[in-house]
Amino acid sequence: MKRILVYLLAMILFTAVIQPVFAGEKIVTNGPDIIVTVDGSNVISTGQDKTLVLAVQNRGLIDMKLVQTQYMTTDYLPNTAKSGFVTLNPGNSPIVVKSGSQTFGDLPAGNMKDLSFDVYIPQTAHSGTYQMTAVVEYEYMYDNEQYGSDAISYTFKKVKKEVPVTVVISPSVVLEVTNVTSKNLNAGGEGYISMDITNIGTDSATTFAAFIEPAGSSPISPVDNGVYVGDLAKGQTVNIEYKVAVSSTANEKQSYPVIVYGTYKDYEGLDAKTAPVTVGISFDGKIKFEVVSDTPQISSGENVIAIVYKNTGQATAYQAQGRISVVSPFSSSDTNSYIGDIAPGEEKTAYYKVKVSSDATPKEYSLDSEIRYADSDNNNYVSDTVKIIVNYKESAPVELIVIIVLIVVIAGAGYYLYSRKKNN
Repeated sequence: MKRILVYLLAMILFTAVIQPVFAGEKIVTNGPDIIVTVDGSNVISTGQDKTLVLAVQNRGLIDMKLVQTQYMTTDYLPNTAKSGFVTLNPGNSPIVVKSGSQTFGDLPAGNMKDLSFDVYIPQTAHSGTYQMTAVVEYEYMYDNEQYGSDAISYTFKKVKKEVPVTVVISPSVVLEVTNVTSKNLNAGGEGYISMDITNIGTDSATTFAAFIEPAGSSPISPVDNGVYVGDLAKGQTVNIEYKVAVSSTANEKQSYPVIVYGTYKDYEGLDAKTAPVTVGISFDGKIKFEVVSDTPQISSGENVIAIVYKNTGQATAYQAQGRISVVSPFSSSDTNSYIGDIAPGEEKTAYYKVKVSSDATPKEYSLDSEIRYADSDNNNYVSDTVKIIVNYKESAPVELIVIIVLIVVIAGAGYYLYSRKKNN
């Protein structure tokens, strides 16, 4: 037992005085090897903004690794790209690059990072294969020098290289919209807009359909927003008409935008959509009416008042019908009056039957009226409220009227008798 204890004690002392010796590494490599490719499809279409995602990959290899006790392991791997960034240039392509340089930072060998660039492909760009240029800049540990067994100095090398990036601009349909006009279109109503659509792209469309939609908060909204055309060849022009509605609050002194786009089958038979085109739409003002007649004078009992309305709008109101609203002390057995068609600037008279209560206060009263009418497509509308001012005067008592009539009759009879006597 004593021998075993002595043996264990000796082993403990031997372990305490022996220090471990670790081997270091020395790496032999040609440094990072950066390649840049499009992440996903590199096929893009004209006339649109697009985000182009580039995959930046480091394929740098380690040619040899020496492991010996006299080497210290470095803090950096010589095939790691450090502080890297990429600048995308158009190269020989017509593409407009809208983004600046994008940073990928440190990229060890065998790793990859995605960088996004916003680009625009002009409508006039021709289809084909192009080479854009990715300018890659980074640095890496080029060399190191060991001092003794506990110090290393590093030398870093900056690298700038151009990497080609292949993109393909596919044949596409591009729309040009011209000759935009409106017909029978007024604020607060419905009408038509007409336009010429030309395919100025590099592809012919089959099963082509053209659509419109409001742009932002535009007060113009389509009633029928799609028109089927069929085949639309390169360079072909078609005239398309849409029915639209305009908000009653729209200002006729300015144009409002709508978006025009098309759907079709492309050269591969796949579903495609054109880039949107924004166009401005003009229209006439809202149909309005005003009273241009003199203030009617009314009395208690039944009255017929004649109200002359004038169309101050820019379109004809068809089958117009006036309607009056009465409140106490007024009443009416018939509040409607047919007027007929009223052209812009034309005046027409409406006749209303109004009964006034005998206890009404003599003064001017304001009555509300409105005009119901149809447009050229027989759509029905109601005008804004048109005020009618009437002047109520108290009627003379019946007894006084009878006396006045008797006096007139007697005076007339006396004058007649006097005239006969004088002639005889």
